[in-house]
Amino acid sequence: MRTLLTLCFMFVLGMVAQAAPAKVASLHPLLSEMATSLGGDKIKVVNLFPENGDLHNFSPTSAEVSAAIGAKLLLACGKGIEPYLGDLKDSLSAKTRILELGADIPDVMVPDGSRPDPHWWNSPENMKRASRTLMLALCEADPANKTTFEANQKKYADNMDRMMRMGKMIMRRIPQEQRVLVTAHAAMCHFCRDFNFTPVPVHGIAKESEGDTASLAQLIATLREKQVKCIFTEVNSSPKALDNIARELGIKSRPLVMDGIYPRMDTYEKIFLFNTGIIASGLAPAKKKNTEQAK
Repeated sequence: MRTLLTLCFMFVLGMVAQAAPAKVASLHPLLSEMATSLGGDKIKVVNLFPENGDLHNFSPTSAEVSAAIGAKLLLACGKGIEPYLGDLKDSLSAKTRILELGADIPDVMVPDGSRPDPHWWNSPENMKRASRTLMLALCEADPANKTTFEANQKKYADNMDRMMRMGKMIMRRIPQEQRVLVTAHAAMCHFCRDFNFTPVPVHGIAKESEGDTASLAQLIATLREKQVKCIFTEVNSSPKALDNIARELGIKSRPLVMDGIYPRMDTYEKIFLFNTGIIASGLAPAKKKNTEQAK
């Protein structure tokens, strides 16, 4: 009898362990959202990125590394965004797979051709592609829930297709000659590829990089020649430098969420629609008033 009870107890424990959701850690809020969308209640997502963190200066603390212990997957952006991944891998169990979701995303070079823009999430098409990579990894880690992951990824992909359609519809307001996207740093090249813009970053890939005086003077001359109507700052950094350029040119400046991190906007859809709306309002021609109504 005791043996039978023991076997029953072990069976119940096994069932509970089997039903426990797989743990997935993430190094970016948008990747956390993607994982939650695909995994639902079949996984437990742990976001390691601090609420007010800076993407280009973040490095996980010991507490954040501890929070990732036991994860089957650790989601990273890749493309060099997380230079600490090697050290982080050494701190985790060999059972934790580090998945760089940007690794299979085609490169888009920054305007000077020196390196690829790593901010691949500014393209819904890229997010769709990354979601398939994540879905396949989830199916491998937890094959029992393969059907759920596949169905949820299809919904996610359909939503990214909808974002692309909405973006193209919004951008129709902007004439091709006005599709010059001047930004604080080289973070919108993937977006520019998708929506047929010419990217013009004032600084480099990271917000902290600075151009020299001669380059800045050349930039101002170029923007004046192209009759650029608006330049775009970064919501998480000081707009002072770009505001000064805008004042010198007599044009406006508007903020964008380029690093995919803004505590006031907790979903990809909110960030994408915010960015497209701001770009359209900054670059699209003013609507003509009805002359009869004006009278």
